[in-house]
Parts: sequence; structure tokens; C-alpha cells
Amino acid sequence: MNRARVCSIGKRLAVVLLALSPAACAILEGPEPPNPLIGTWTTADNNRVTFKSDAVVVAPDKGKPTTMGKSECNGVYKLAYGRMQTAPLKQLFPLQVDLSAQLKQLLVRPEYPVAEMTCDRGGTTYLMLDDRQLLAIYRDGAVGGIERMTRL
Repeated sequence: MNRARVCSIGKRLAVVLLALSPAACAILEGPEPPNPLIGTWTTADNNRVTFKSDAVVVAPDKGKPTTMGKSECNGVYKLAYGRMQTAPLKQLFPLQVDLSAQLKQLLVRPEYPVAEMTCDRGGTTYLMLDDRQLLAIYRDGAVGGIERMTRL
């Protein structure tokens, strides 16, 4: 084989390998793991929060369920799933000493799976403490609160 033919075959092979690389990586990575927060959680007062892949549905104990969105949040709504470092969360409310102490006691790992929901000027960070427990951290400006939930 002459040198020009070898170079031509090499270039075509390189193009084929480059085209296959993303597909090969996708096959090796496999399907995206299921989101551990997806499902329904309940508070001590029997209020429910249901996490879907693209929405959060809030249902008071004896009330009508509401799917959170821009219309419920004065035009500002955002939902993101992921993992979050806990160090910044422990320092969110410096003026609420009791709340800061509770967060330091509850958040013992460096990071947790989370759902971060922004609604109007406030928001809620839902941290999955373990397979059965969820911690909701509510924020409205510099004021915060927490609530524990369990999986249904």
C-alpha cells in the first residue's frame, strides 16, 4: 500500500472514531440514574409534597393540591435537582441562632441530594437526609424555617 492510501484510510478511520465517540460514551455511561427525591413526602401535619421530574405539587392536609409554577410564584419559579454542599446552608441564618444550631445538628454529611425551588423572592431547599427522611429549609429573605418530612 502506498503512503497516500494509508493516510486516506487513517483520516477516514479518525472521522469514524470521532463520530462514534459520543455514542460509545453514552452506551458506557448507561441510563441516567433515577432521581432519589421523586415521589411523595409528608409532614407531621399530613401536608404532602410530591416531587416530579419537572414539577413540585404541594397538597395541604385538607386542601386542594397546587402544582407550583410561575402563576403561583408571582412570575418567578425555578426547580433544579442535584447535590448540594451543606457548609453554606449551616450559615444561612446567622440572626436565627436556634435555626443555625438545628441545621448544624441535622446536616452531618458534607453534601446531600437536593431539590432547589425558587418561588417569588423566597425559596425552599429540600435535602434528602436518607431514604425515608427529607428536610425542607424555607427561606424568605434573611428569615428561614425548617420542616422534616417522611416518604410515603
